[in-house]
Amino acid sequence: MPSPDRAFEARKTALAAAVALHGPVRLQPGVDQETSIVAAELAARQTADVFVAYLAGTTHLHLTPGPVVDEATGTPAEPTEGENMQLNTGQKVTYTADTEDAAGYDTAETIEWVSSEPTVAVLTVSDDTRSCTVTSGEPGSAVLTARITSLGLEVTEAIDVVPAGTATIKLVAGPVENEAAPAEGDGTPEGA
Repeated sequence: MPSPDRAFEARKTALAAAVALHGPVRLQPGVDQETSIVAAELAARQTADVFVAYLAGTTHLHLTPGPVVDEATGTPAEPTEGENMQLNTGQKVTYTADTEDAAGYDTAETIEWVSSEPTVAVLTVSDDTRSCTVTSGEPGSAVLTARITSLGLEVTEAIDVVPAGTATIKLVAGPVENEAAPAEGDGTPEGA
């Protein structure tokens, strides 16, 4: 959270800019002077609130993973524990990005999503960029990055894709060979 002095300065700057934008109070014929002044003050304060939010700006970017689900059915998978997200091949997870200002209020930002290994972690970003589905690709490790470049904010998540359990076993026949005849003197009785 910003220091009280810094917050005061930001509010003071925002109010001065709002007053300069709105200019002097213009009295209208047939409108009560007090009503005009109250409306002008309200407009300036609302504009100042917008300006101070802009001055404070986004200071926090958080990622929240949803449940890991099967790609084909959407059925939730068993949760995995650990510091890294682990997906089996054939699974996906959706991350949500939350942005906040220093006071903890939500802000509206465009998020850029990047996979360090696009063949391992395949990304599908939502239209509003506030969420991203990570679909498992080939086994390996990748880093998911969500960033707001203009503000220098970024957060990362390590993702490991591991092969799913054995799904099929394929038997392959080798070449056909004749059985070997017993060698002489190997102890096999003759005629047996």
